[in-house]
Parts: sequence; structure tokens; C-alpha cells
Amino acid sequence: MKITLIFAPYQVNITNKDLTYRDEGIGKIPPLSLLQVAAILEQMGVTVQIIDQENERLSGKQVLERIRQFAPDLLGFTLTTYSFHPVLEWIRLFKQETGLPILVGGAHVGLYPTETMTHSEIDYAIVGEAEIPLPQLISALQEGRTPTGLASVCYRDAAGHAIIDTTRQIVHDLDNLPYPARHLIDNTIYSNILTRQHNFTAIMSTRGCPYRCTFCDQHRPKYRWRSAESFVAEVRYNLEKFNIREFDIYDSTFTANRRRVLEICRLLEQENLHVGFTVRSTLMAVNIEMLDALKRAGCHTIMYGVETSNEDILKRMKKYIPRERILEMIRHTHSIGIQVLGFFMFGFPGETTKTIRDTIQFSLDLPLDYAQYTVLWPFPDTEIYGYYRDNSNFGDYWARYTLDPTCSMPIALVDTEVTREEATNLVGEAYRRFYFRPRIFWRRLTSIRSTGELRRLWRGGMGIIKSTLRDLYGIEWGKA
Repeated sequence: MKITLIFAPYQVNITNKDLTYRDEGIGKIPPLSLLQVAAILEQMGVTVQIIDQENERLSGKQVLERIRQFAPDLLGFTLTTYSFHPVLEWIRLFKQETGLPILVGGAHVGLYPTETMTHSEIDYAIVGEAEIPLPQLISALQEGRTPTGLASVCYRDAAGHAIIDTTRQIVHDLDNLPYPARHLIDNTIYSNILTRQHNFTAIMSTRGCPYRCTFCDQHRPKYRWRSAESFVAEVRYNLEKFNIREFDIYDSTFTANRRRVLEICRLLEQENLHVGFTVRSTLMAVNIEMLDALKRAGCHTIMYGVETSNEDILKRMKKYIPRERILEMIRHTHSIGIQVLGFFMFGFPGETTKTIRDTIQFSLDLPLDYAQYTVLWPFPDTEIYGYYRDNSNFGDYWARYTLDPTCSMPIALVDTEVTREEATNLVGEAYRRFYFRPRIFWRRLTSIRSTGELRRLWRGGMGIIKSTLRDLYGIEWGKA
């Protein structure tokens, strides 16, 4: 059996203007979920092709040519909530042109399997993690059987009716999973604005998150982690096999298990792998011992979720951290030579123009190298989504959106003194005030180590400038 997995372009919803600041120019990240699926399929003897349409900037015609040359039996896609319909349009095109059955997976399918299967272009869907149900589905298809009774599998019967099983199955032992099939992609094309070395990839060491931030959905899957030995072995494998020296550890909170992090750092240092990496963390999870160990092991950037300077809003987010600790940890991170990126979110219940401006000033006062600002979007399976449903006429917005793309609209902020448009304009103001300061510009310029890094920083800066011109003045860069 042959299967083509396609990472289709995700188009940020045109009503989410604040997200364009975040996404434009930030870089190219390998499609990690599809690489993991490919590894599972290859274990079964399936021949797999991966087409990274998004990062290779391929046209539909170019993708179709690759599909026809490979001649697969099935096409696979991953679906996310905010880009569901743009990806569905590509699915519709490729199915129409090839006549091949379509398999989809991803977090959105687990949230809305019934709504997803209303779209006749989709023949099969995996609910939740794929490692257990996917091999069972593929075995059934190889043997010509209908996948009747398979947990976590959706399919269509002979009459075209959707048969849906909403069971979620999780993998308990992450150490036994195969490494993502990076041999199926060109690892040299990937990088992001934080990358220092060539080549680059994303890597995972955990699933889920033990914290309960009300705007995040990563609490849903049980928190699990790979052993330090397993994780470092994959780092070593990628270095030796693909000469990958730069890793973005894509965990929601890499630092949650302090003892494991220290052991990972010890092994990386002991083996003299000389790789660089970036991590995401809450400020609650780090201490000076861990930060010093991360620095010695090769960590050059930490992304912290600061979110807001307002203590009441932090408490509502369920991630209250005393300001003194925020300052202490960020200052120490900066002092030992680890770059700091701060995430900030506007528009949470209780927000006012003053609290947003206070947060912007706070971000300018902190010793940050990068900042990322956005406006709250209540995504499904989060506590704030339930709050919106209970305290407005919001309903199940994302269910409606999955069923009908015309339902896409700006989501009004709830229990704030600012509108979404006002908060979005303040996002633009925050980016301009942060990045166009002389000291930030000079710091970026003097830290550049290669022409590649210069190009990445230039693309990132141009993304901010283009977004500003478009959103404030209606000017499209490069268009008459």
C-alpha cells in the first residue's frame, strides 16, 4: 500500500488580523504530526510520501504532479481548528482531481468528529492520537475489510453514511514510539526566526501539560513524558543521520518535570553533542538551577508565557505568578546569555485599555529579546471557551464554523472594556513599540552570526511591517 500525506497551506482566518503579526515571517516548521504518522505507517510496511505544500510553497498543480508520479492508494491530511476550511478546500481539489479516498486526523477531528464527517470529501478520520487506531484502520483497508467496530475510527458505509466512533485512546509509553520520519522531507529548508545553526527541526519530548491555564487546550490529553535517555537518543540520531544541530522543542511546557529536564541537560552535556535548542516554559516551572543547566546543555532561547501584567487577569487565567518571580526568572535567564521571548495576550475577561497599555509597558521594561502579542481567541476544549458559551450568545462557535465556513466572523470579547478591533490595534502598537526601539534593533544586528540568520530576521521584520501597513493604512506591500 502507498499513502501520500500532505501538509496543506493553512490560511489564517481573515477576521483574525492579530494572528497575522504572529505568523508572518516567523519561519518554516516541519510538519511534525505527519512525520509521526508516516513513521507509524512505515512500521507496517506502507510506502509513504510526504508533500509539504505549505513550506515548499507548492501550487496545486505541482502537488498533483507529485501525487500522480507516486500513485498512492490514499491521501492523508491533518486538520486544525483555525484553518479547517482552507485545508478542506485543498482536500476537495485533490480528491476531485485524483478520485482517491481521503483520511484526516488532528486535534480538530477529536473535538468535532461528527461535524468533520459531514463533509463528503472525507472518507476516513482518526479521533485523537493515531498510534493505536491508525494501524488497525490501515490493516482493514489492506485486507479489503470495512473498518467496522474500530475504536477511534470514523468511516462511511456503503450508502455513504458516516459511522463515527468518538473513543479517544492514548499512548502511555512514549519511549516506544518510532522517531518521526524526517528522511521523507528535505530538512535543509526548515528554520525559524530563532534558529542559530543549520540544519533545523522540531522535536517533542512530552504530550499534554500538567498546568491548567484557562485559555489552553493542552490539559486535555494526559500529561506524559519521554525518558531523558529516549529524548537524547533522538537528538543524537538526528545529528548523526541528518546533521541537524538546531532543535525547537515543541512541548507546551518542556520544563514541567524538573528532575527529567536536569537529566536531559546532564546527558546532552556529557555526550558533547554541541546542539542548540529552544524551549517553551511557564515561569512557574523554572528555577536558577534549571536555567543554568539549560544554558550549559545548549539552550539559547526560552519562550515564556507572561501573558499580562495584571494580577487579577493572571488569576482568572489560572497562571498567577508573583511579579517578583517573573522579574527574577527573566532577568536571570537574560543574564546567563539565554535569549527570552515573551508571549502576551490581550482581551481576557477584565481587560481594559489601561490594563493592555500597562502590559505593553511591562513588556518594554522586561529584558526581552523577542515579544509575541495576540488577542484572546477562545478555542474549543478550553475553560475560557466554556466561559464564553455560558456568558454570551456565543454558543458552540467552532461547531458551527466546522459545518459552514460562512459562519466565520470576529468573535466579540466578553466581559472587557475593549472591543476586539481595539485590542487588535493595540497588538500592532505593541509590536511597533517593542521591535522598532534602537536597542532591540542594535541587539539583533550585533547578534547575527550568519547570512541565513540575517535573512530570517529580515523576513520576520518585514512580516511585522507588512501587517502594520495593511491593518492600519490598508496598504498591501508590493501591490499597486
